[in-house]
Amino acid sequence: MDRTIISLVFFLLLLAGCQRGGEKTYEQNNTPDKEYVTVKGRMFVDTAGRQVILHGINVINKNPETGYVCALDEEIYRKLHLWGFNIVRLGIIWDGLEPEPGKYNEEMFKCLDRNIAWAKKYGIYVLLDMHQDLYSVKYSDGAPLWATLDEGKPNYKGEIWSDAYLISPAIQTAFDNFWKNAKAPDGTGIQDHYAALWKTIARRYADNPVVIGYDIMNEPFPGSGAEKYVQAMVLAYGQWLAETTGKNPGGEKELLALWNSPEGKMKVMETLKDTNVYKRVLFATLPLSKIFEEGPLHRMYSRVGRAIREVDTNHILFLEHNYFCNPGVPSRIKIPITGKDGTPDRKVAYAPHGYDLLLDTKAYLLADNNRVDFLMNVVDQTSHRLNIPMLVGEWGAFHSMDSAFYRHGKFIVDKFMKMKNGETFWCYFDGIEKYTFFNILDRPYPLAVNGTLKEYSYIPGEKVFSSSWVSSGTIKQPSLFYIPRVTPGDAIDINIVPEGKGFQISFTGSQQGAVISVAPARQEGERKITIRY
Repeated sequence: MDRTIISLVFFLLLLAGCQRGGEKTYEQNNTPDKEYVTVKGRMFVDTAGRQVILHGINVINKNPETGYVCALDEEIYRKLHLWGFNIVRLGIIWDGLEPEPGKYNEEMFKCLDRNIAWAKKYGIYVLLDMHQDLYSVKYSDGAPLWATLDEGKPNYKGEIWSDAYLISPAIQTAFDNFWKNAKAPDGTGIQDHYAALWKTIARRYADNPVVIGYDIMNEPFPGSGAEKYVQAMVLAYGQWLAETTGKNPGGEKELLALWNSPEGKMKVMETLKDTNVYKRVLFATLPLSKIFEEGPLHRMYSRVGRAIREVDTNHILFLEHNYFCNPGVPSRIKIPITGKDGTPDRKVAYAPHGYDLLLDTKAYLLADNNRVDFLMNVVDQTSHRLNIPMLVGEWGAFHSMDSAFYRHGKFIVDKFMKMKNGETFWCYFDGIEKYTFFNILDRPYPLAVNGTLKEYSYIPGEKVFSSSWVSSGTIKQPSLFYIPRVTPGDAIDINIVPEGKGFQISFTGSQQGAVISVAPARQEGERKITIRY
């Protein structure tokens, strides 16, 4: 029959069957042991050919005093498993891995090995993210001191940490020297060192399918050219003000003063809720971004990509766009050239971030859905342009119990479901499960579908999940759907159209969630599942 109520008796019988001698454990059944996730057009797919939806969280420790990744423990991964996450964007720090030029910290690599082993134990993929904020450990986190060539220029800090990108000559110069591949103290180019480090990482994990890929650089920043980006946006905003008010808004200094005052910034933010104005201001930087992304950034991605491909052809290269594209400027990144014959790489994914402009400010609770919707549409278009899958590597950064974050976060999650992209929330912290917004993180979703996903949705208040997909007819593995916060005693209403061979259900280790396994159809066609619980 199409509609099935799964009773307590059924659950107990199923559990008894799963626990008999000789049967595989949940861990063995769900650990990505011999399967590499790869890409097919705009989809992430497993070795069976099923489309995979990546739903996860960032895990990172930026503190050198506690040993970076060494400070993380197994309990984190156990919790993430219980909450249904299937991927971790794991932050790694250049300073920790290569404290001296060409000399790698084996103890740090062993800590990384342990984290990947824990992820495997709990059925979680790992995306290795070479993280940086303000380029270097000298200013925040990232490059080691020996790779920070700031030429002795001063470092200035602003009201929020990221302001330093725009006002610090030291940080901008350090980036300039990275893009120029200036020589490190040992005479080797800084960027050459960076590529060699990635090659070392790739060699170590080339045959490890738990590692899904490599996020080559977090939020690449163009360096001293930042001033031109700011000038372009200020000029565009000033022109708009002049046109709408009929008054001269003043020069660049006056407009920057407006932006730098708390009252003025909020006035500007109010006008930028109009996406037409927002687009006009942001898109003024398009020519500058194109030069950086098609030039220095593309060359770096190709250099690092070639180094990785010398030792690893299994994993996906994840590309981030120009830092100034973060608010919603269309990216012009290109696929890295990694083939010896000059061909573009074939295993590449796009990894933009998804934050509102008010991120890290005291007004972040007023984050605007219109701006984020605009941003998401832009990055989705870039994914289409490149015909590669997308994983939004960072979004959220909610650190308050305020229900505004739940509402804003739900809007973003609904957008993710419509776009069918992967995503990793920023970020894990102790006690995150107690926050209001956590209910949108621990949610049902399709782990893998036997063919191509058409749509999926979730109504939290009613606890109704639905999804439809086009079954391939040739893929022999089942479609898998994760449902949170259910136990063997709960009644679950599952409706599959057409019914086909039916389904099975298994529970996570703590019985706080379940995976619904839908048998594959014998021929191609659309299928739909609705789950009420």
